[in-house]
Amino acid sequence: MNTKFTQKTPRFKTAEERKSPKFKSDRAQNSSPYARNNRTEKKSTNYRQTTHHDIYPQEARKIGKEGTVKISVKGRTNNNEKKTGPLSPRAPEKIRNNRATEMKIYGENACHTLFQQRPESIVRLWATIEGAKKAGDLMSYLAENKKAYHIVDSEEMERVTGTEHHGGICLLVKKSTPFSLEGYLQIARQRDCLVLLDGVNNAQNIGGVIRTCAFYGVKGIIVEQNDLLNSSSAARVAEGGLEFVHALETKHKQIALTQLRNAGYQIVHLTRQKQTPALAKTNLSEKVVFVLSEVVPSEVEYPEDTNVQLSFLNPLNSGLNVAVNTGILLAHWYQNHLI
Repeated sequence: MNTKFTQKTPRFKTAEERKSPKFKSDRAQNSSPYARNNRTEKKSTNYRQTTHHDIYPQEARKIGKEGTVKISVKGRTNNNEKKTGPLSPRAPEKIRNNRATEMKIYGENACHTLFQQRPESIVRLWATIEGAKKAGDLMSYLAENKKAYHIVDSEEMERVTGTEHHGGICLLVKKSTPFSLEGYLQIARQRDCLVLLDGVNNAQNIGGVIRTCAFYGVKGIIVEQNDLLNSSSAARVAEGGLEFVHALETKHKQIALTQLRNAGYQIVHLTRQKQTPALAKTNLSEKVVFVLSEVVPSEVEYPEDTNVQLSFLNPLNSGLNVAVNTGILLAHWYQNHLI
């Protein structure tokens, strides 16, 4: 007999073995419904779990519904789930276009301000249970306009936003249309204040600058790349300010400075040079542009423009944060021309 063949061939129980008590006990245990349920549970452990939560009538009315509402909370049990990464070059054109024209906005103030200013740009929403309770009008609007929204747990929200500082709500929205600086300057303005970002790339700093500009009514920030402002992190720090400030794109900083001078704007640079006059003693015109960078130079780079310094007593090797500098400059202009 071929030994190798018999090892691979299944061996069936003999008639005497099938009559034994042990065989009957094993067969009954494997065929019980409890055994089948256990096998089913083992197979389903890798699937996404769904937890149902009740929203009571007073909370249901906030999202435009009556009675008790069942909400499905999406979570994940596999910690090794692949996150969204760089888009493949072979991805369909529609997906590539969406990546280029859409962005995520998260944070309570940022999302609710966007909803108030341009609700038509919203594509979909993610919210935790707590975030959904505060977004009744927003969720009612999405339901009426047949736009998708998802109630998710905190872990899933972190995966969607890429941060734990999401505020319980996230929106996928269409990016606002940028303006060109050249086109903006074609409209004559008697009074105007702009900010030009020179080498500012930190999203937290950019968000602070946007928030400060919106606070003082500044409508435009000049940048070489529009995506510097269309950053999810910057939008969260801006606390909704991104909805009131437009990006004014320029090909290069030097080109922008020339165009601004020709349009009659006073260009103001910060410096740490001791001989430079203080901001408080500098007259600012009604049309002004503040050039801001993350590192204030120690020498005057543009003598043809207005150069100022903020402090003669600074003992630090560095100056203030660029968002703080923005607040000081805009407050000085605001107090002299708008009060």
